[in-house]
Amino acid sequence: MRMLGSVVAGYVAIVLVVFAGLSLVWVLLGADRAFAPGTYAVTTTWILLSLVVGFIAALLGGRVSRRIAGTEAGPRSLAVVVVLLGILLAIPTFGADAAEMVARTGDTPMFEAIGLAKTPAWVNLLNPVIGAIGVLIGGKVIGTRDSASA
Repeated sequence: MRMLGSVVAGYVAIVLVVFAGLSLVWVLLGADRAFAPGTYAVTTTWILLSLVVGFIAALLGGRVSRRIAGTEAGPRSLAVVVVLLGILLAIPTFGADAAEMVARTGDTPMFEAIGLAKTPAWVNLLNPVIGAIGVLIGGKVIGTRDSASA
């Protein structure tokens, strides 16, 4: 039960940090710098900042998971969940047709923009990989000389 709790708590931590972080990025960039002119195609700036936010969130999620589980098994399990859910969420982006893109006019509220945003499929596949690596580092499964001391 402790293991399941560590995975759920770690994932919740990731979701909360991603939500807060991307909300901040949205406020800082605004629609005109988050999207290419006249479209909902995300910019390189948005992609880079979202990858950074995702990695930071994953680090925290891995740490939370490790603290609750008390072993490397928590972050390892969380990393598997991050990869599996990430791939499942990325699958629909492969069939997305660029011709279906809605033209962007004026200011778009954040939640509406989230629904209309078009992110390249490769970014959607890279996110779970970066997330899993972040979880494993945050949970001190990889990237440390003595992971048993955590």
